[in-house]
Amino acid sequence: MVLNQRKTVGLIDYGTGNIASLDQAFAELGVNTRQIQSPEQLHYLDAVVLPGVGHFGPSRQTLQASGVQEALIDLIRSGLPTLGICLGFQLLTVCSEEAPQADGLGLLPLRTERLRPTNTKLHKVPHLGWNSLSSPAEAPRLLAGIAPHDRLFYFANAYAIAPNASQIGPQAFYQHECPWLAMVEQDNIHGVQFHPEKSRSQGLQLLRNFLAS
Repeated sequence: MVLNQRKTVGLIDYGTGNIASLDQAFAELGVNTRQIQSPEQLHYLDAVVLPGVGHFGPSRQTLQASGVQEALIDLIRSGLPTLGICLGFQLLTVCSEEAPQADGLGLLPLRTERLRPTNTKLHKVPHLGWNSLSSPAEAPRLLAGIAPHDRLFYFANAYAIAPNASQIGPQAFYQHECPWLAMVEQDNIHGVQFHPEKSRSQGLQLLRNFLAS
């Protein structure tokens, strides 16, 4: 399925390593992408993605130093569809144990914590590989058209986002000794801890759903 060719997705460039794979995934969907390194490049976008891979502290500093941060926050608050992937999801939270001195963007009332399983032989850190999702209540919109038994996605993370009972909006979880947030949806903001661009056909379906949101 090819989406509207006129759609343009901004990929926020803060020195992460997976922009190329994201670019390829969106190309498969017939969608244009633009790498965002300055606030001027944020104009005329249909959606924006904060990619994964990297360190919270330097990525946060790059966002601020480039001038992208304030303009990006304004756009997201104005309703621009936004997807945070792995590190990008974590940057949307209030803070991260990976860089205690650096605040997150604070757009999601959540905290990013280090994975500290008690059984490190069974639950390794970093958490690498495929894991399934569960959604005990209303499933996030990005899972539409993905059968429960196909909700298997690729993870690569040493830090994770702790569940928050006060968080409003549909959620999905994954298990790494204890439950962690795999996905959250808050109005126009979507966060996923896994990498849809590395998650086969179900990952592409998730990106289709995001672009249709």
